Amino acid sequence: MSTRPRRQAAQKSKAIIVLSDSDDPDSGRNGSDSDDFRPREPRRRFVDRAAAATAGTDNRKRRANAKEKSADGPAVKKKRGKNNENENDCPNPDSFEAEPEPMVALPPPVLVAATGTSTGRSSFWERRKVWNIHELLAETENIQPAAAQNIVQLFENDNTIPFICRYRRDLVDHVTPDRLRDIRNTYTEIVDLRKRAENIVNQLERENVLSTEIREELMCAKTSEELDFLYAPYKPASKGTLAERAKALGLQDYADRLLYGTAPKVELASIVDASNEALASEALVLNGICEIIKHNISKNSNVLEELRRLQNVHRIFLKCSKTKETASTTKGSSSKSVAGHCIADKKLDSSKFENYFNFQGDIKTIKPHQMLAINRGEKHKFLTVKVDTPEYLKRDLTRFISEQYMSEGLQYPLRRECFTRALDECFTKKLQPLMCRQIRADLKEKAQKAAIEVFAKNLKQLLLMSPLKGERILGIDPGYVNGCKLAVISETADVLETGVIYPHGRNSNQKGAEKQLLQFLNKHNCHIIALGNGTACRDTEQWLTRLFQSGALDSGSIRYSIVNENGASVYSCSDVASKEFPEMDTNERSAVSIARRLNDPLSEYVKIEPRHLGVGMYQHDVTEKILTQSLNDVVSECVSYVGVDLNTASLSVLKHIAGLSEKKAEKIIEYRTKNGPFQSRKDLLSVRTIGDKSFVQCAGFIRIEPLSVGGQLKNPLDCTWVHPESYQVAQTIIGECDLKLSDIGKANFIARIKEFSLSQKNLERMSEQQKLPMERLKFVLVALQRELLQDYRADLDKRPLFKQGMTRLDELSIGDVLTGAVTNVTHFGAFVDVGVDRDGLIHRSHMSDGELSIGDRVIASVVKVDLQRRHLGLRQEDMLQETDTSFTFKKE
Repeated sequence: MSTRPRRQAAQKSKAIIVLSDSDDPDSGRNGSDSDDFRPREPRRRFVDRAAAATAGTDNRKRRANAKEKSADGPAVKKKRGKNNENENDCPNPDSFEAEPEPMVALPPPVLVAATGTSTGRSSFWERRKVWNIHELLAETENIQPAAAQNIVQLFENDNTIPFICRYRRDLVDHVTPDRLRDIRNTYTEIVDLRKRAENIVNQLERENVLSTEIREELMCAKTSEELDFLYAPYKPASKGTLAERAKALGLQDYADRLLYGTAPKVELASIVDASNEALASEALVLNGICEIIKHNISKNSNVLEELRRLQNVHRIFLKCSKTKETASTTKGSSSKSVAGHCIADKKLDSSKFENYFNFQGDIKTIKPHQMLAINRGEKHKFLTVKVDTPEYLKRDLTRFISEQYMSEGLQYPLRRECFTRALDECFTKKLQPLMCRQIRADLKEKAQKAAIEVFAKNLKQLLLMSPLKGERILGIDPGYVNGCKLAVISETADVLETGVIYPHGRNSNQKGAEKQLLQFLNKHNCHIIALGNGTACRDTEQWLTRLFQSGALDSGSIRYSIVNENGASVYSCSDVASKEFPEMDTNERSAVSIARRLNDPLSEYVKIEPRHLGVGMYQHDVTEKILTQSLNDVVSECVSYVGVDLNTASLSVLKHIAGLSEKKAEKIIEYRTKNGPFQSRKDLLSVRTIGDKSFVQCAGFIRIEPLSVGGQLKNPLDCTWVHPESYQVAQTIIGECDLKLSDIGKANFIARIKEFSLSQKNLERMSEQQKLPMERLKFVLVALQRELLQDYRADLDKRPLFKQGMTRLDELSIGDVLTGAVTNVTHFGAFVDVGVDRDGLIHRSHMSDGELSIGDRVIASVVKVDLQRRHLGLRQEDMLQETDTSFTFKKE
């Protein structure tokens, strides 16, 4: 049995109820506060929210309690700083300091049982203060209050994450973009919570239900879940519910007398009405009364709170089993009979879920990827899922509810019988299903959030793969029926030639395919092949391997790389591709996209919706709106951090720069087409729709490169990371070092600036002189020390993996040591291309210390080869520091 502390209410003595006509709110009180989890408070009455809210009237008025002073547990610490009114405060904040309203008598016969035990909120919340947005943000995300206040102010002023993380880092405690994105999501949820609470308060005010206490409770809610069940007692019930029908029959008063034990006793025989079919017998009357009691118990917020507390302290399991439909469905059969409307899962079969055919997991320890797999299996009717709640949870909750209602008032057999029956049905039909729904919803939300985080992290790593500049590349989009599409691009990604070969399938012509491939490579002096990883990839790779082995391809100079081709077909049919290559066949466009992904991954991947890139974990099971927003944020961060040349950037890239949109990017391109190249960053202000706010956000991420303006810049700072707002500071520093703007990027210039930055005295003097925070001054110095036109991605050093042949899966054995590159990362492990006909999986349990990311080179040993299911299991042995030792790239 659990040894958790139990509420002392179980040990209290029964109170004696004195029925009188007195209006004294404290009349009949006997007993004392005995809750060890709460400071002692003045005696007060227990009020059932549901009963008080619905008793005897349609406008749902409730008894107004004296204002509760403190919740269970330690008192909430006061926030530092002034408590001024601002737009984040709730409506009429002054009203919360008013005196408690007097007790309002409810229409008879509803009486509230007096009790010696306070039944206020437990330590589930600490919410005795109406919060400001930055206060709740600091508490929720565990950040400094000052940083939270700055973050809220920055977001309210429409500052973007890339701008904040580069140029306002000192205000946000140097959080990373990923962390700030999480904080921004929380900030959005808090703003929505505040708006929803205000809407509820306004609604209750219009319905004449609102009191000072209710207003404060709602405005103090810190989560949407808390707000929901604080509001639950005041929601109008559906007119069609059994409880509402029973109330319409006049059974409300009798139900309240039985629930609270108030006089006089209820006699069922006196309620029977032979002329009314719904009240024709005692059984029908009892049924109606029980429905009302069930409804009141299920809407009692104290009960709901206790339900959530018990859910958190007890061990609850999620159990999965194989459905009967799955047992009768053969592997590889059409999924339409199983998945119903799910068109995208034609290849889905039950074997993918066999790990969950007899699965049981504690809801506190179940992994996000497990939850996503279970949800998918249940959706496609491969799995039956249920939440298994322990019997002692029911006993604890039943004991708690009984103490709330049955410990006081008149005691007689009919009351006990009615309450026991209603309570049992309430748990079975209302409280337990509610708890199961809450648990499933919580697990789904956590799993979705984890999936989005994985996808966002992988997408960032994919976008920031190092470009392969200065090389001609042959792109191959492999296929069977339509052949392998070829496209050769130049060093600047211009298309030189396209074609189609047929090395596979019934129309195969391997001799002709070999001849045309060699012709393309020789004609354009091309030594790099980019092979898409889609259909027929491995067959094409085996064909290339045979060409290397036969000597047709020169193993000393030619290499190939497997390229992620997810989304290539989507791009080839898009408006972007149609504008780029109006005369080109859609199949050949895919080959061009594959080649360009090796040349400059970022510039090519941004043309495709991120969710089509296939580097996530169960991305098709995640809410599309939330996933799309998060991934678009990642794309914007990556494009902004790398930076673009304002005069050469395409629309697809430019629209993702922080502070810009597609319409603004179109206006920029229209302006430079009409007026020629931009000569400086400030010229951007001449573009229609680009105002001061947009300029501030985007100016630091766009560059004016010398080649795009004829080799001479008006201001060399326009080609650096220095933001225009700091140009004056940069020029002062350059003058202090006896340097010239024209020297920016040169070795001597960088050395002189570095020497200046190492002097703390210089930094303090300059910071005080320019009235600039030290952190921003240091960033200006860092920006001045970067080489001119240096690519941010070079810092990451994630070059593509080049190969010269492949090994078949059936040629591997346990213990073989392989090298490869990480292609995808999930919560359960990392997928690695090790040169066989499918990626191997390094399970989380077989990883070394540290996280792997896309593009990492690893040494791995084989731990499992499953030829039937085509699975390869690996163990990480070491990391490869050198990105590529088998190929020498041309110097730019």
